[in-house]
Amino acid sequence: MAIIGMMMVVGSHVYGQSKDGLALKNYSPVPIGVAVGYFPIKYNRTYDSLVAADFDNVTFDNALKNGSVVKPDGSFDYSQADALVKMCLAKGLNIYGHNLCWYQQVSSYACTLHGDSAAIEHFLKKYITTTVTRYKNTIHAWDVVNEAIDSSGYLRVTGPERTDYLYWGKYLGKEYIARAFQYAHSADPGALLFYNDYDLEIDPTKLQAVVNLINHLQAEKIPINGIGTQMHISIYTPDKGIDNMFRKLASTGLLIRISELDIKVNPSDHPDFVMTKKLAEEQAEKCRYVLQSFFKYVPVKQRYGITFWNLGTKDSWLTRGMHRKGSPALFDGSYHPKPMYYAVLDFFKEMKSKKIN
Repeated sequence: MAIIGMMMVVGSHVYGQSKDGLALKNYSPVPIGVAVGYFPIKYNRTYDSLVAADFDNVTFDNALKNGSVVKPDGSFDYSQADALVKMCLAKGLNIYGHNLCWYQQVSSYACTLHGDSAAIEHFLKKYITTTVTRYKNTIHAWDVVNEAIDSSGYLRVTGPERTDYLYWGKYLGKEYIARAFQYAHSADPGALLFYNDYDLEIDPTKLQAVVNLINHLQAEKIPINGIGTQMHISIYTPDKGIDNMFRKLASTGLLIRISELDIKVNPSDHPDFVMTKKLAEEQAEKCRYVLQSFFKYVPVKQRYGITFWNLGTKDSWLTRGMHRKGSPALFDGSYHPKPMYYAVLDFFKEMKSKKIN
């Protein structure tokens, strides 16, 4: 790496160290989004202004998850989600719905149904139908089912036992996935419906299982429109795995969305980790490679967009929830843009200037 004036040279690319009024959404050829939380949007002015300036759409990191909406008595409380919807719409941001069915962050009410398959099915249908109907005029795309396949390539039916975990497949069988999509489609026939999962770039067995699932749903005429690949990756994630994933996902013919992108620089979770310029370079280059691969292997008509998971270091799920050291997001702990940010911006600017599809 070399520093020239106020510019950072990473490989053959030069990334600025001042935003200079530039914004990702002004250059991106696809929808560009970020995961946001209620409290930083409401109370952090810097965070709030960056979200509105750089992105054209948002995904709520927690506000629409089952455990955030359903109270212990089984009643539904959308007050926080409603407030966040209102704030985001006021900024002209589109909203992507996340998520309708996940085995984690499930209400304690659902977990007290004690394995009663009929009761669990009724609850799932009610939650999906009520949620999608409520936001029919404001949210037009949803992660319907999230992480239904395990690392062995099988339907997820078991795992760690926690009070907010419910393994839907254990009680409802594999066809619950199809029914979840049908419930969402019935509630809003115009919404785009996605399956979302992780580790598809590093786990060929899981990737193939997801593709098989998608092909099965399509063969059964289930209303599914797209696939989200989360891409919680690291600077060491193999490029070949990224390429293979995008090729395979594109082969389904569905819309493809990078749904939760962040890039770990401390994947071994070293307690004494310190961010360095070299690691920032490697993170920027890995992000650039992800974009190159996405635009190379996913046809234009199938590109649904790219969403980064959380805005800066301090609000990253890895920092808040996992208490890990590192800087996986586009902005640092003070919400200054990192080389990773400029890698994205410069890539989009190059595409625009060269009129590359």
